[in-house]
Amino acid sequence: PLVLLCPAWKTWGTATTVKPNTTILHSRDDDVVPYADSEELVSNSGLPKESLIEVGFEHRLADDKSLEAMVRAVEGEYRAHPEH
Repeated sequence: PLVLLCPAWKTWGTATTVKPNTTILHSRDDDVVPYADSEELVSNSGLPKESLIEVGFEHRLADDKSLEAMVRAVEGEYRAHPEH
């Protein structure tokens, strides 16, 4: 499993897709990497929409709910229960 945080794939690197079983955490209010880029990455990769988890209030994802979501994603909870 792979967990990405606000992936800047359009700015850095050449990848346009990610592997199956990837979870992306991103804030819709990110002022560094557009949230739409993560939506596009999910679409390009053929991932279910539930693979993109909207959390946080800005790019750093440093608030308590974002940090909790990171732990849950790394532990695989979103893959086991995508409705969260």
